[in-house]
Order: sequence, then C-alpha cells, then structure tokens
Amino acid sequence: MEHPSSSAQLERPIEPQPAGPLRRSRRLGRWLAHLLALCVGAAGLLCAVSLPFAPVSVERTEVHWPGPEAETTTAFFAPYRPATFEATVPCPVLRSALDRPGRTTVLTTLPPGSDREGLVLTTEDRRPHLVLGQRDVPLPPGACGLRISADAQRSLVAVDGRDPIALPGTAAPEIFTFATDLDPEQLTGTSVTARTFSWFDTSPTELKTALVGAALALALVSLVLLLVHAPPAFGAVRVALTPLPVDAGVAAVLAAWLVIGPLTDDDGFAMMTVRNYDAAGDIGNYYRWFNASETPFTLVQHVMRWWSADDLSPVWLRVPSAVAGLLTWLVVSRGIVAPVCRGVRRFPLHLVTAVFFLACWLPFGLGVRPEAFLALGTSALVAALLKLERTQARQLWLGVAALVAGLTVAVTPTGVSALLVVLVFAPRIGRVLIQPGPLPRWVLVPTRAALVACLASTGLVAMFADSTLRGVLAATEIHHEFGPSLGWYQEVERYSALLGTGIWGTATKRLVVLLVVTAVLLAGACAVRQVHRWTSVGDLPVLLGSVLAVLAGLWLTPSKWTHHFGALAGLGAALLAVVVVVLVRLGGLGHAKRESRLLGAVGAVAAAPAAALAFTGPNTWPMHSDFAVPWSDTPVRPRVPLDSPVFWLAGAVLVGLLVLGVVHLRAAVWSRPRNRLMWTLMPASVLSGAALASVLVLLGSFATAPQVMGDRFSVARMNWQALHGGTCGLEDEVQALPIAEQLWPLVGEAELEGFTEGGAPPQEADLRRAGPEGPLEVVPPETEPEEGPRDEVQATSASEHAWTSLSGGPQTTGSLVSPWFGLPQLTRDQELSLWVAGRPEQGNSLALEFAAADRTLAVRELRDPPPTALPFDDPRHGRPDDWRDFRPWRLLGVDARDVPRGADRVRVLAEDRTTDPQGWLSVSGPVVRDVVPLRQALDVQQPTLIDWTMSFVFPCRSDYPQVAGGVASSPRLMVTPPSGDWGMAVDPDWGGVFAGATMLSRRIEVPTRLRDAPGHSWGHLYAVQYGVERDAYTTTRHREVVGGADGDPPYPFDEG
Repeated sequence: MEHPSSSAQLERPIEPQPAGPLRRSRRLGRWLAHLLALCVGAAGLLCAVSLPFAPVSVERTEVHWPGPEAETTTAFFAPYRPATFEATVPCPVLRSALDRPGRTTVLTTLPPGSDREGLVLTTEDRRPHLVLGQRDVPLPPGACGLRISADAQRSLVAVDGRDPIALPGTAAPEIFTFATDLDPEQLTGTSVTARTFSWFDTSPTELKTALVGAALALALVSLVLLLVHAPPAFGAVRVALTPLPVDAGVAAVLAAWLVIGPLTDDDGFAMMTVRNYDAAGDIGNYYRWFNASETPFTLVQHVMRWWSADDLSPVWLRVPSAVAGLLTWLVVSRGIVAPVCRGVRRFPLHLVTAVFFLACWLPFGLGVRPEAFLALGTSALVAALLKLERTQARQLWLGVAALVAGLTVAVTPTGVSALLVVLVFAPRIGRVLIQPGPLPRWVLVPTRAALVACLASTGLVAMFADSTLRGVLAATEIHHEFGPSLGWYQEVERYSALLGTGIWGTATKRLVVLLVVTAVLLAGACAVRQVHRWTSVGDLPVLLGSVLAVLAGLWLTPSKWTHHFGALAGLGAALLAVVVVVLVRLGGLGHAKRESRLLGAVGAVAAAPAAALAFTGPNTWPMHSDFAVPWSDTPVRPRVPLDSPVFWLAGAVLVGLLVLGVVHLRAAVWSRPRNRLMWTLMPASVLSGAALASVLVLLGSFATAPQVMGDRFSVARMNWQALHGGTCGLEDEVQALPIAEQLWPLVGEAELEGFTEGGAPPQEADLRRAGPEGPLEVVPPETEPEEGPRDEVQATSASEHAWTSLSGGPQTTGSLVSPWFGLPQLTRDQELSLWVAGRPEQGNSLALEFAAADRTLAVRELRDPPPTALPFDDPRHGRPDDWRDFRPWRLLGVDARDVPRGADRVRVLAEDRTTDPQGWLSVSGPVVRDVVPLRQALDVQQPTLIDWTMSFVFPCRSDYPQVAGGVASSPRLMVTPPSGDWGMAVDPDWGGVFAGATMLSRRIEVPTRLRDAPGHSWGHLYAVQYGVERDAYTTTRHREVVGGADGDPPYPFDEG
C-alpha cells in the first residue's frame, strides 16, 4: 500500500555533483573575485597614499606698500618674515632723507627700539645706514638709489646699479610695520613687495579631488566585499532590557553635564582655529605658532566647522562631545565590558561600569577638544578587535577595526595609540588574515590585507584631503621650534602638573589617572598569576595592553598637558570595571587563597593612597567655570575626609569585616562554603567608592554653583539661557564704566597729614555714552594729533586730584580729608567711584562722606570685596603669606541707590594707620560713571581680539581680527583674562600672531565689572592706540599648481 504523505516522499532528491567544467567555472569565479578584491584594495590604498604628494592649487599673497596714502602703517606678518622681499628706494627719496637734519628713518619694518631682526634704513649726518637682520650693511657715503632683495636663504643689496652686496644666510626681514619719517610726497617711487609663506594656503586640484573620491569609494567597496564574504548573523542580535535603566541614567547625567559642566582650558583656542577657517581656508593655530596649520590632525575641527555653521553658543558646540560620550558609553558597556565579563549579572555589571565611566569621562570629555572623540575611537577599536574571537564575520570586523583605527589616528597626535592597540591585538589579527578559505593562503592573505589596508587608509584621506606633505613638514617644524615639544623621557612633566594645585591638577582629574594606574598594576598582577584564566576573564591581558597603549601614546606626544588624559575615558573605565569583576570572582575561588589575600591587601594599600592623593587636590576649574564652585581652593572634603588615606583604608577594612560576617553567617545558616571575598572586596570597594565619590562631587559642585550665583553669571546659567531663547554669554553679564561727569572741588583745600598730592591713578579710555542703547562714542582729541588717525581712542584721567601716603614710604601714617566736590543727581544707571591703590582695610580706612550744604547726610565706607579666586590652602602649610596684593589700582564706588537722597556734595576720608609693606593708601578724586552693558563698549571700534582663554564665552562677537594669506588684521580692542596677562597671542617667543600689537601700541583700559558679582574678576577690556594707520597696505593674490611635496622652503628661524 502506498502512502503519498510518507517521509520518503518528502526527502529532497540527491543533487548531482557539478560536472568538471562547472567546478572549474566556480573555481575561476572565486579566483576572479579575489583578484578583483585585491585590485580594489590596492587601488584604494594607492589613492590614499598618493594624497600627500598630489598636486594642489596654492594661493600666493603679495603685500605692497606704500598704499594710496603713502603713510606709516601696522603690518602684522604671520610668519614674521616673508618668503620673498623686494624693496626699492629711488635716488630722489634717499636724497630727501639725506638733506634732512638729524636722524631720519627712510624705511623700517620694526617698531621703535625693537631688537627684532628686521630692516632699518636711516640717514644721519648725510650718510645712509642699513641694518638688515643682524647685519650692519656698509653703504657708500654718496649712495643714491637702493634695491634690497631677500628670500629665506640670502639677501642682496644693490646700490646705484652697482654689483649687489650678497648676504648669504641673512633671510628676509621680519615685518611688523612699514614706517618712515618722510612725508608722502617725498616717498614717490618707493615700493615694498613682500610675498608671504604659503605652505597652508592650498586647495585640492581636480586630480586630488578625484583621488579623494576614489579612495573613499574604494574603501566603501572594500567594506562591502568583506561584508559579502563573511556576513554577520544579524538574527543573533539581541537587545538586553536589563541595562536600559542604567543607559537612561548615563544619558541623563551627560545631558545635565552638557548644561552645567565646566569649560575646558582650550575651548576658546580650539574654536578660534575653526572660526578663522572661512578667512584662511585652513585650520590654523590663529593665536600662536605663526598661525601654522594643525594639519594633519584636523578631523575633529572640520566636524566642528560644520557643526558651528549656524550657532556658536557653548552649549551647542558641546553637543558633539556629549554625543561622543554617549556612544563611548554604549561601546564600553556593551562592546568591551559585557563580552569580557561573561556570566556576570548584567544590571550590577552595568551599574559599576557606569560609575567608572562617568568618573573617567566627566572631568575631561566635555568641550571641543578631541579627547572625547579619541576615547570613542580607541574604545570602538578594542570592541571591534575583541569581536574577532566571537563571530563568524571575522574579516568584516577586522575591516571595521581598520576603518576606526585610521580615523582615530587622524583625530590628534595621541591617536597614535590606536596603532599601538593594533600591535597588542596583532596575534589575533594574524590568525584572521591567515584563516583557511576556498583558495590558497598566498591568494587569500594579500587580498584580505589589501582590503583591510584600504579601509585603514581612510585615515590618510582624513589627514591629507585638504593638506599636503609640505604643509605637514612646515607645521611640524614650527610646532617643534616654539613648543612645547618635549621628549618621551619628559613625560614626568605631565604627571607633575597633574599633582599640582592649578587647573591641571583638579582632584577629579587626578582620580581618573591614579585609579587607572592602580587598575593597571592589579591587572598586571592578575595576568602574571594567570588569575584571569581562573576567573574566566581571558581577555584581561589585551584590555590591559590597550590601556598601556594609550598611556604609551601619551608618552610619544610632544606636549605634556594633563587634558590629554581624557583619552583614558573609555578604555580606562572598562579596565577598572573588569578589574573589579576579576577581584570579586577571585574572592569566590576556593583554591586561590594566597592570591586573594595578596591582591586584596596590596590592592587596598595601593588604592587607598591613590584616592586620598587625588582628593588632596582642589576642585578648581578654568576661569569662569570656577565661579562659586566649592573646594576650588582647598582639598575636597565634603564633610568626610576624602583626602585621608586612613579614611579609605578604614572603609576598605570595614567592608572586608562586613563581608566576613556575611560569609560566616551564610556558612553557619545555609552551610555555604567560606570564600575569600573579604580580601578582594577591599580594593574593589575603594576603587568603586572613590569613583562614585568623584561623580557625586562633580555633579554636586556644579549643581550648587549656579544656585549660589543666582541671576549672576555662571556657565550653567549661560547655557540654560542659550537653550531658552539665546544669550551672548559673558558679554551680557559684564558692565563697562565710562566717565559720565568729572567732579570739581567747591571750596577749600584738602586737609593732609602724612598724605601728599599725587599718586597718578591710571589713565583710562575716553569714551562717553551718547544714548541708552547705542555704542559708546570716542571723544576726539581737542587738537589734531601729530600722527595717527583721529578716530583712535584717547586716554584721559578720571580726576585731576589724587593723594597718596606712599611718598615717604609704606611706613608713613596719616589722614586725608579732601575738599568737598560738587555732586550732581545720579540716575539709576550711574555710580560714584574713585581709584584706589594700597590697602583700605586691616588698620586703614577709606570712606566717602555725603552732605547737603553744611549738613552731613551719610558716610559710606569703601572696602575691597572679598576675593573669590584664592590661592590653594595647603592642608599643612596653609595659604602663602601676603597672598593678597593690594598694590594695583582698582575702582571702588557707591551705586546710585546708596547715595543719600538730597546729597549735593561729597568728599574723601582716608586714614593710614599701618606701616607694613602694603600698609599705605593712594586715592583719586571721585567721579560719576555710567554703568552700561559691555556690548556698548565692544561696539565702539572693530575688530576685537579676545584672548584664547575667554573667546568661547563670547559667542556673539564675530568682529575678530582675521588671519589670512600670511597677514593678520590689527585689533582695535583687546579682551584679556583676569590676570591681565596679554598671553601668547602677542608673545613673539610663542610665535604670537599679534605680537606687533603690543610692540606698536599703547593699551588703555576701559573700566569694567561683572554685574552684581563683587569679588569675581571677569577679565579686562583695552582700547588699542597705535598712533599710526592700521593695515594701510594692499594685497594681491594669484594661484599656481604645485606638487604636494613642493612649495615654499622651511622658515629661516636661525640666520647663518
């Protein structure tokens, strides 16, 4: 009987084996496919490798002087020397100078009295004198007509058409100005042409653009080929729900940190390199190093250039780093810790990992610096390489790892750590490359290697798509010349700064490094004793090696700043979490008694001092981020002695005893075997507890600071306002105090005892308010200035009256009663103030007495508000003696609301009763000032140079001096930090781009203050008075095509 539904009927018929020709056809297809893949990978790699040498279009800029007006002008070259220099002084011009009495400057490129290496052509006693660089060039007495030619190697001086004087080793002169004593009509025929260096003024040619497109397209094809060759099992992907609450918590913390978190010390610097791109066409250093390019490590800056196109508010600019932080968390928790620590309950593991991640990321990760992206890159690289042992799609994940490694290298010099991580995983990578396949290995290995190398070469595309080999070499040389450029053997400098008490040694930053170093030691001990095998954490050695690779990458970088430790935010957190898991598992092993005790005791002894040493540092942060932050000048002690090793050791012992009790209880009640958890949980508890304490300190202190500041400026308030309608940052919170009305004595003389007239308070910018909302106006000089433009800000004195007790030295004592000054009625937006130097307290006193006719109405005492920026209070030595400096001049005053109603006169009362070095007083007469928004002062003149430490909190200011084509615009206003330091932008020892600004100008301060925040110093505003025209030269530009290895020669730092 037949059964049609039987199993015999359901079996598939046996397929015939392919015949010989079909087998050969399939085999030929495999050979052709691998040949094609080899060609794709090799071609993509070749395209990427050729990019540094590919031809580019370079823009040559020539500067010409004199301009139409033929007058002295500023000319800020960056670099200071041009690539080529030509100057012609015809005979009539030189004779005009020879005919003038005294010393006459015919042409100079240097400020008066400068010792820089420029050009100075003068005449005196009817003889010409030429100084070029360090050479005094002899000229014949009757010289008539002069031509100077110079480049980076030598100079030629031709006189009267004679054979030129050759000056080998004398490079083109440094240029900060084009100056002369001759009248414009006497300069007829004089010309100067200087071509600037153009290493970085390049753009891709069509050929290079095609190479970039081909390299990227072939990399994409390579990735697709690897995917097709070994597709991943997408159906095996499972999303664990247990860790999602922890993920949400981490995301919430990062979102809050985006608003309340501190600024980094480099945010302003990094963003100005990006903002100047539109003018320069390159990511240059803007402030220093001659504006040398940041090439080849500009990947993050280009991302930020795109991101900042429509909004420059700090909270918006920090979003990419926060997103990178969230991605890093997902990679670390799911791609590293979870697969390395298999068998551990997900929620506790996720929670511990989150604590370590936040402790490592929060102090370093937020901002526009590249460390957040470097941490993401290295974490993703390790996660991809770990995946090689746990997937069938090994070639695909190797390709992903190659792509990530290449892009990570393009982020920052510390990205070299990605290459070191690859070396750590080299054995695993080798096993994947030589994995057997359908063809011989001599075919498979080159093909796989070519595809992987093609993907890795995307790093070269990111680095050289918009730069050249010549540009990289020039930038590297300039960076090395000015520094910091330290060797690997000077890495101790970084750790020395980390253990300092400034912003480089903030407690929570210290903790990251010290905990990671402790984890490295514990992991190393576990690896040596094979503990990782006993505890089923076999990947501990490669994770340890990866962290060591990051630390080694730091050793190799030439600058030794502590913010580079942000690179540890991903892998460092992963290692800490894995080490805790290993310690906990080790304690549960019955056969590892010796290792448990040894690692537990030694680990606790190592971790406790590390945590205490970290919290011995202050909770101090850069500049305005430090406002109202607790423990900014003391060790971090939030009601518990976190800075005490005894505290952490006692906590570890307490945890051990508690665990011991629980273990014995379980053994007695449930007959469970005893283990050694009491030992291994001691170091684990210190590591976890210190990390948790760090997170709580950070979140608590930066949540408290804006509450203390209230409606006054804080970083959190600024960011919150940006999210709710916009803000101009610090610009909205600072008030300028221009003079509204000078006061004059009514009758009588000052009553002086020990005081004398004099003291000379500082002059200030003469600006006056013309309307309630418009910009302040420059008060023109009473007479036409002898030189320089009439619209420059002039200097004035607030009062013609001043008195001091310092004439006889600080030991002099006495008293002052000034004459009565007439007092107008003040409006709500005015104040009465005077200049003060010396100490008006601690034995001395200063006050303003108000009266109506002969009747005293009130006496208002004037004292300095308590400063908020304090030196570190060392636990053993305290603060430095005499740390408070009362000697500088500053304004003290009385707001209009505190002036007694009906007062029509005021006088100054001062008493000096002390004889110590600061026990003296100097005061000026009182003056009425307008209180106006800083914006009205900044709008007076443009452009405004804002110091790199502060520019990040001025998002609305777009009138910065542009740097392009090898020259920089001359700033008319300058904003400096609270210290008053002019900074590296004007320091020639740093290659300051605006060095000529301080060489050629006088800076006149505009009095300012932070709104409603006495004791908080925001910075300083200065008007820049050059006395000559600004940038009164012309430029011409033309383009030419050069090879990527060709172009201008190196900068001549040393004359031969």
